[in-house]
Amino acid sequence: MKTLCIRCILWVFSALFIQRVAQAQATTPTQAPILITTTEKDKQKKPKVKKQWRFAVDIDAGVASPNNADLSDIFKAGFNASIGVKTAFLKNKLWVRPLAGLKYYFKEVALGETQREAFRTWKGGIEIQYNAYTLKKFSFFPIFRVDQNMSSSQFTKIGEEKAATPGIETTDKVLTGSGISFDAGIMVVRSGDLYVKLDYEYYKPDLKVNPELVREMLAAGFIMPEHKVYNCSSINLSVGVNLNFKK
Repeated sequence: MKTLCIRCILWVFSALFIQRVAQAQATTPTQAPILITTTEKDKQKKPKVKKQWRFAVDIDAGVASPNNADLSDIFKAGFNASIGVKTAFLKNKLWVRPLAGLKYYFKEVALGETQREAFRTWKGGIEIQYNAYTLKKFSFFPIFRVDQNMSSSQFTKIGEEKAATPGIETTDKVLTGSGISFDAGIMVVRSGDLYVKLDYEYYKPDLKVNPELVREMLAAGFIMPEHKVYNCSSINLSVGVNLNFKK
């Protein structure tokens, strides 16, 4: 009898355990898959683009007209040229142009023999151009320029013909000097390539006279100062081309 009761109790507990396990399996939640989503904002995000500078090369040449008696009494006109690489700022409105240039006056003189008198100035400086106004295919740029100058004057023998007027024996540079010049003017650019430039240059260097020429003039009965400030200012008209090589 006791054994029968124990078996009944074990059977009841076994049935309850099996029922409990079945209920637990029926109520166990299923794990939902993890989804990785990208928003429309992430899809439209653009990579950063490095700012591209714009460069150009300006080459121009033209005529220089002396604007003072110091030069105009000797030379009526001369040659003017420059070349430089410029960089754009302020959305291509402002251009900064480091440059090198040359201004050259010359004429033939008969001083005992046929000679060429020349006045040469080498230039190195910086020019600022600002695109102030555009009308159809033409853009108008006020310009300002500052140069460091190296000037010299020289007589060169170019013929064997003798004249009654005594000549200058000094063959080296008769005048040498340096100084800073200032330019201001206007540049008109057509379609970004060709341009015309008109500017006024203020330049008054202190030129030193060759000591050999001073002695030569003194021997001829003329007193020549050892140095003098010359007004070499001029009006310049140039035509040039603008070469863009990066945008």
